[in-house]
Amino acid sequence: MMNKLFKLKFSLEKKSYNFLKYLNWKLGRYDEEAVYFYTFHKCASTLFSSYVLKMTQGLYHIDYADKIFRGTLNKKIDFSKNGVVYGPIRLSTPDNVPGYKLVDKVCKPNFIMDKRAIFFVRDPRDILVSSYYSFGYTHGLSSVEEIRRKQIEQRKYIQKLSLDEYVVDSAFKMNEYFANMIKLNEACKDGVVVKYEDMVNNWDIFRDQMVKSLKLDKKILKNIYEMSRPKKKEDKTSHQRSGKSGGYKKKLKKETIKKINEELSTVLKYFDYEI
Repeated sequence: MMNKLFKLKFSLEKKSYNFLKYLNWKLGRYDEEAVYFYTFHKCASTLFSSYVLKMTQGLYHIDYADKIFRGTLNKKIDFSKNGVVYGPIRLSTPDNVPGYKLVDKVCKPNFIMDKRAIFFVRDPRDILVSSYYSFGYTHGLSSVEEIRRKQIEQRKYIQKLSLDEYVVDSAFKMNEYFANMIKLNEACKDGVVVKYEDMVNNWDIFRDQMVKSLKLDKKILKNIYEMSRPKKKEDKTSHQRSGKSGGYKKKLKKETIKKINEELSTVLKYFDYEI
């Protein structure tokens, strides 16, 4: 009972805080330059959508992807120069779903070159493993008919494959997603790369990187730390199955790891992941 009351209180505080920021933004009280948060699916993007980006100081949070997924986007997608943090912008959004219209607008080097951005990455091999369990079995379905239909089609396809088959089959596309982020990072004159692995294993590094672009007070950082701790025991039925880094080593066959390492070699080297 107490846990439910705490979650309700926490949710109300978060909504109230973001509403006040919305009013300040509309009244022109925020002059901080806008920030764009780029990442991928299965890279703690839900944590950033539901909490981290909402709780930044001096920036109102707009999550166009969430509005599209929920069918609540009632205006065109546009961007303010100041006072807003946009995201998560998941570069792994397929080009055949409605959410891609957001990615298509902001994934061009010419768009991001004069803006502030955070590029949040995770080892693509862990993303592939997590995607198999999530998109194949546990990820929530959209209330938007077109999105829901494509989710169900994807789920049926994934469930026909073993984990290793899925990972090998999806590595090429994952390589493309990461290559796109590399292009954006190199074009952006005011960007910072932040790693999922630092969030769970090297907190001080993660914190220092994040506060370069987002103002987060000590209480919020403490909450982020607690929320991002990996689970002690894997839960395949949960949206957050584990959260640990390097889990692919135990989940995949050696020959599978060898194949995807070859496919992803450029990306792994660029972001300094072990091969």
